[in-house]
Amino acid sequence: MLEAAEQSATALRAEAAEEIDAQLERAQGVAARLSERADHIERSLQALADSVREELSALKADLEELRAVGEGVGERRAAGAPAERPPQPPTEPRPEPAPEPPTEPAEPEPVAEAPAPAPAEEPAPEPAEEAAGEGHEGARVIALNMALSGSPRDETARYLSENFELDDPDALLDEVYARVAG
Repeated sequence: MLEAAEQSATALRAEAAEEIDAQLERAQGVAARLSERADHIERSLQALADSVREELSALKADLEELRAVGEGVGERRAAGAPAERPPQPPTEPRPEPAPEPPTEPAEPEPVAEAPAPAPAEEPAPEPAEEAAGEGHEGARVIALNMALSGSPRDETARYLSENFELDDPDALLDEVYARVAG
């Protein structure tokens, strides 16, 4: 009977060892698959991070271009330059801050009080008039600015139709909103 119990215990130990080996083998297989998935996820995340970096760089470049155009428009407005002139790079318009002295000639204008209120009223309408004179590029810059600030497409379309005479406003909106979404 003792011998039968020992044989039974030996058989049970052998079965348990086989089961443990099988469980260990399955666990190692699962660990290998998890490791492969983790590596795949890491590679995907790295690719996504690289893509985000590239998109951010492109967005920064677009914002710099927008700032340069905005500075050019503001400086031309301050200088009283015609609206038809194309936007200048930021390095060229910077010498134009000399038009600030025209604020000094504004001092003699208060003698004729009627012109003094007109410049005070013009700053609000002037951006639309200035941008409208610039045509397609001005509309594109304004649409890009509105899209970047989160304005819905229909709101931007409404603004452009009120302030610009564009041949194909939908194409411009497609380009701008695709660029912002891209």
